[in-house]
Amino acid sequence: MNGQTSMSTIITLVAQTGVYIDALQEKGAEIRHRDLTDLEKEVCKGAMHKLREEMLAQPPLARDIFTMQLSQLYSALNYYPSDPALHECEVTVTKIRASNFGGFADCWEGLFLGRHKVAMKAPRGRFAEEIKSRRLAREARVWSRLSHPNVLPFLGLCTLASISYLVSPWMENGHALEFVQRHPDANCLRLLLQVANGLEYLHGFEPAVIHGDLRGPNILISELGEAHIADFGLSEFKVEESSPKYSTPWLVAGHPRWQAPEIINAKPKEARRNMKTDVFAFGRVMLELLTQAVPFSSIPLDFKVMLEVMKGSFPSRPCDAGVVARGLNDEMWRVMTDCWDADPARRPCASDLVVRLSIASGTQSDRETSSRPKKRLRVSGGVA
Repeated sequence: MNGQTSMSTIITLVAQTGVYIDALQEKGAEIRHRDLTDLEKEVCKGAMHKLREEMLAQPPLARDIFTMQLSQLYSALNYYPSDPALHECEVTVTKIRASNFGGFADCWEGLFLGRHKVAMKAPRGRFAEEIKSRRLAREARVWSRLSHPNVLPFLGLCTLASISYLVSPWMENGHALEFVQRHPDANCLRLLLQVANGLEYLHGFEPAVIHGDLRGPNILISELGEAHIADFGLSEFKVEESSPKYSTPWLVAGHPRWQAPEIINAKPKEARRNMKTDVFAFGRVMLELLTQAVPFSSIPLDFKVMLEVMKGSFPSRPCDAGVVARGLNDEMWRVMTDCWDADPARRPCASDLVVRLSIASGTQSDRETSSRPKKRLRVSGGVA
């Protein structure tokens, strides 16, 4: 297909939306998500699928025009076709060193469709190829099915130079704990309500999704100050009929500062994360954001924290003026301790948390500033 035919195909496909893209007109205005009706959005999504199919069918030198149009539609819709396998023409690694490091995988900075900054998560080289492939496939299987304003979008799985990456939008403001530490006046209750909304979505999914590792570093904050649940490496679908077989390291993985005591106290093969352990972890996240510190921050050694959790001990309640001003009142402390109930059956569900935090957010005193910035908050070294 020559360049002229390529442009004709693009114009035909995009014209179905009834809107124009600035690259097709010298003086055209770029389309925006809020400018489109629901019907137009669906038509645009259909056009994106066709454009992507056409792009991948072209020789490398003929793909640029398609990439440009897909990039503009992606900007307008915050959407990309759901095929989990991205082609190497769609994404590239832009930094020679990882930007962030985790226990199983590291995060690299990349570029999507030649324009959009993305995070590219790749397993560390010390793991066997079979383990890396199995874990990436498991994470992609769960993550690729999710779509919610407070869940980090999944763009796809891409293999470059024999290394497989999970690709997602770059979150400029890093993770939640970093964000509230850098912005002391951030509206923590609003952020927690967003996380609760995301957790309610996961637990209400069919089948339900157990996140398994909910904590501040796995909640990312966008350029506009919105919270997104991320990192589905320990996530799984709730399956009643049978218990999938997982390795012992995967079953016992997690961090004791956020883990429920029934996980730490269980024998390795009996340790199973579930919706109630997610709720327990959410209570710890509440403490983390409202105090701007990790749970049990006065205890530096993790194994000592583990001993406290095994005994059923709660973190101490802080009562300084700053913490109270951020929203840690008697009711919020009750929400936390309800999440930490020793009897998992007595812990609230995610929907209960949404209701209680909605009330708390609605009655909180007005603030001069909030975590939704009037201007975009740009910081160096954002993570995803």
